[in-house]
Amino acid sequence: MASFITIGQEHRIEYIVEKSRFIATAIPCTTEEEAQAGIARINKEFWDATHNCTAYALGPTQEQQRSSDNGEPSGTAGKPILEVLKKTKTTNTLIVVTRYFGGIKLGAGGLIRAYSHSAAEVIKSAPKVLHTLRQIVEVTVDYSLYNTLGRYLEEQNLHFETNFTDKVTLQIYVSPSELDALQTAIDNMSRGQAGWELKEEKMVQIPLVEEENNTAEL
Repeated sequence: MASFITIGQEHRIEYIVEKSRFIATAIPCTTEEEAQAGIARINKEFWDATHNCTAYALGPTQEQQRSSDNGEPSGTAGKPILEVLKKTKTTNTLIVVTRYFGGIKLGAGGLIRAYSHSAAEVIKSAPKVLHTLRQIVEVTVDYSLYNTLGRYLEEQNLHFETNFTDKVTLQIYVSPSELDALQTAIDNMSRGQAGWELKEEKMVQIPLVEEENNTAEL
């Protein structure tokens, strides 16, 4: 299955340019019905806005894409919002950018920049989740090695969960292509004393921080 990025929860930012107020809302959704319901809800909330412009992408490879300029000049609102979703590879997400006109016309170029910026900022600041295939490995080590191993896993941007008993057991989520390198590194650190057990391989959801967006293996 293809890896993909979604937002973790609904998120909103505001942006003002030339007295026009732009309110960008990002909403998780997995179906057309959910996306349309989100649009209807924002239209109701901001019923008095000049425009509520929208775009959404659905499916692991963004198979379904829709956008609307909602009365703005053609191509100046919905398409720029959709381009942000495509560029950031964010799917199962609806973005509604609400505009309250401030009395100063922005022109086509200004509108494109304003809608693009609003969409980019709401995606950038929203909590994100990576849906990806991972091999789960259970590693057991003595407490004396835990700090060293933990630092290594963090440096490698590997998600792991820890259980403390008489020893430390870590469930590590690793890309199948990185499995051999991880085993070699842990063997070297533990001088072959670490317990190593392969668990299942499955699609998992991993919190994704901003700096990982360009480095995580998709």
